[in-house]
Amino acid sequence: MPLAHADRHSYTLSKQAFGRNRQPTECVMDFELTGEQLEIQRMVRDFARNEVAPAQEQMDRDHEFPYAVWKKWSDLGMAGILISQEYGGSGLDSLTYILAMEEMGTVSQTFALIWQVHVMVANMYVHLGTPEQKNKWLPAFARGEKLGAFALTEPGAGSDAGGLKTRAERDAHGDWVINGSKIFISNAGTRISDGTVLMAATGETEAKRKAISCFIIPRDAPGYTLGQSFDKMAWHGMDNRELVFNDCRVPAENLLGKEGAGLRQALTGLNLGRIVFGTLGASLIQACLDEALAYAKDRRQFGKPLTDFQLTQAKLADMAAHAEGVRRFAHYVAWMHANGKDCHTEAAMLKLMGTRLAIEAAREAYQIHGGYGFMHEFRVNRLYREAQILAIGEGTNEIQQLLIARALGC
Repeated sequence: MPLAHADRHSYTLSKQAFGRNRQPTECVMDFELTGEQLEIQRMVRDFARNEVAPAQEQMDRDHEFPYAVWKKWSDLGMAGILISQEYGGSGLDSLTYILAMEEMGTVSQTFALIWQVHVMVANMYVHLGTPEQKNKWLPAFARGEKLGAFALTEPGAGSDAGGLKTRAERDAHGDWVINGSKIFISNAGTRISDGTVLMAATGETEAKRKAISCFIIPRDAPGYTLGQSFDKMAWHGMDNRELVFNDCRVPAENLLGKEGAGLRQALTGLNLGRIVFGTLGASLIQACLDEALAYAKDRRQFGKPLTDFQLTQAKLADMAAHAEGVRRFAHYVAWMHANGKDCHTEAAMLKLMGTRLAIEAAREAYQIHGGYGFMHEFRVNRLYREAQILAIGEGTNEIQQLLIARALGC
């Protein structure tokens, strides 16, 4: 049941301590959405069904970035949803963002993730940028004229972000010279991609670990080239590719945030990304339920619709319960984030739970479809292919388990 149709309640939630040394705290959370949030929720639902759904079919055919739909989406103010009105954005909070993401993800995980990467990068500029950097980049991000990308992953450094080999060194003039390569970078190779945020090592910490910093990379930076794009099993229409830096030169003022604090800064940004991935898990479960239920009502075996069989009913009931449970948890963690509360552990839990259950729902929906699920013309085929990557992006589920265990005092 979408939150828009929920009963109006306020609950006092006791936040259980994680680990013996943490004290429980009480907070009041109102589950009633504001009129603005309900309106945005309805607007996104309609836009997703009318504009994004047909674009998703086109992306599956030609694997091209949906420029026209992105322009319409940006004109609605959604490219700058978390950017303040001072810089031309909508200035909304992370709960409203998650409500919109939920609606979009039910229709198109691809478009939702294009948007998610862009919002995450713009949000890094919001929190880390100098006034000059904000004035230069945020208005263009808010209008959707420039598309954000985040370059962290390398061929030998995925979950081990501290193992990256791309380096940035100052030259005699104080500029930064960057050498290395990145892989699987989303949004970096479209014709509107610009202002990519790059993670590179800039020395060593006192503990003899790599000091990592963030840099702004303009698309025309000398020594910066786009490498190969990748033929993926899903997310067709989202640009994912290799980036190559060969004596790439950027001025000193392109350092984003504090030198040497890049990994901590990036992980803070990834926290909201984990909330998004958990939300996309809920969206994918809901999409699987919608497809499987419609198919099971229509498909007949032994003279009866599949919905008459208890084994099918059990699968559908599990999907409904999991979609609702993950959705409600996502709203709670997004509310914590919007109110400035520490939600690192909750975000990890949400990401782990939501993506695991999405994989399970995709498998069960595929099973209900039987041989038809094997055919590309059935939407459940795409949902099945999209599910597994959710357990990898924004920190693998194994990393989330380690984070949760650490919060338990292990």
